[in-house]
Amino acid sequence: MAFQKLSVAWTFLRTLCMIVWTSIVNWLKPSEKDITEDVILITGGGRGIGRSLALQFAQKQPRHIILWERNEIALSNTAKDVQKLGVNCSFMVCDVSSKDQVYAMSKEVQAKFGHVTILVNNAGVVNPGCFLTNEKMEQTLHTNTFAHFWTTRAFLPSMIELNRGHIVTVSSMLGLAGLNGVVDYCTSKFAATGFSEALNVELRDIGATGVNITTVHPYLVDNAMFAGATTRFPSLFPPVTEEYLSQKIMAAVLSNRSVLCVPKLMYFVVFFYCIAPVSAVLAVMKFLHVNKTVDRLHSQQRLADSGLLVKRSSS
Repeated sequence: MAFQKLSVAWTFLRTLCMIVWTSIVNWLKPSEKDITEDVILITGGGRGIGRSLALQFAQKQPRHIILWERNEIALSNTAKDVQKLGVNCSFMVCDVSSKDQVYAMSKEVQAKFGHVTILVNNAGVVNPGCFLTNEKMEQTLHTNTFAHFWTTRAFLPSMIELNRGHIVTVSSMLGLAGLNGVVDYCTSKFAATGFSEALNVELRDIGATGVNITTVHPYLVDNAMFAGATTRFPSLFPPVTEEYLSQKIMAAVLSNRSVLCVPKLMYFVVFFYCIAPVSAVLAVMKFLHVNKTVDRLHSQQRLADSGLLVKRSSS
């Protein structure tokens, strides 16, 4: 019995050491995989983070990049810019909040371009307002959450068959910590986070070790989607740029990193959020005016609804 306990303890210690060592090596100098034979599909690929990601991935010369988006002009412009970098790029007008459109377009993609091996679920919308009266709640959930199910169902089977692929979920820090004024958005991002993390576990359980999952949690992004949102000390906590975020996402994909928070300070925020009493978290949020972050976003939305401001949706 004593020998058995010692054996279990030794196995546990050895496994722990391997985990720590592997984590340190991967953190300091992660190896990069080759994506020159990959077919990449990016939802919301015409604007915002999606456009920036397309241009970043193009630098690695993949076999083909496919862009989905509702805005045909934005898609065309981004596709042309990608093609200038010497990469084949196609686009399709697709509203990922529509299951029927996703399934129809996915069949067309696979017929024309073969198996998608890197899927970036990036498309997203934000509709600030009280969730009790927000009529766009379903649109938020369909675009930010259900679309991930539909695109993954469409493209994951071939990845499992090949035991090769990568699915990127662009979630949010609001998929880890809630915020007033965007309850439906937070809900959708929490759901996307849970979907991505559970899918990662399920793939490992069925032996699909060649299919990787990356869940991305950006802080406030400096783009049209969150125009006007701010905190008390913007110089200390500035929004991240689309270019910086897309660089970090691409690096995470190339190194098969499972979770990415941008910027790195957000890892500490997550840790604090998990261990601190709720009262302490709320006090810090109030001091930093985090609870007022979306106040100006509400104003922007009201202008958009009145027709005085054109507010585009991007991720």
